[in-house]
Amino acid sequence: MPSNSEINRLRWRCRRGMREMDLLLGGYLNSYYADAPAPVQAAFQAILEELDQDIYDWVMERRPCPDDYADIVHQLQQMTNARRPQSN
Repeated sequence: MPSNSEINRLRWRCRRGMREMDLLLGGYLNSYYADAPAPVQAAFQAILEELDQDIYDWVMERRPCPDDYADIVHQLQQMTNARRPQSN
């Protein structure tokens, strides 16, 4: 279980230049990070080093993401799809 100080550091790192990335990365941190296995936590920490536009392109499937980030990007995509209004 990550410490409060680790979560706080990560929360700060989730604050990005793009509001969409703030919401997605912060949402992932709040919903999934604590229960994720150590390799996935490490991948999340690594993805925070990437550029906002690259992450956004991976989530929006404009470009393929690196294999190391595939699990996290998939969860971010699911979070994005869950937030979209359903068309009737």
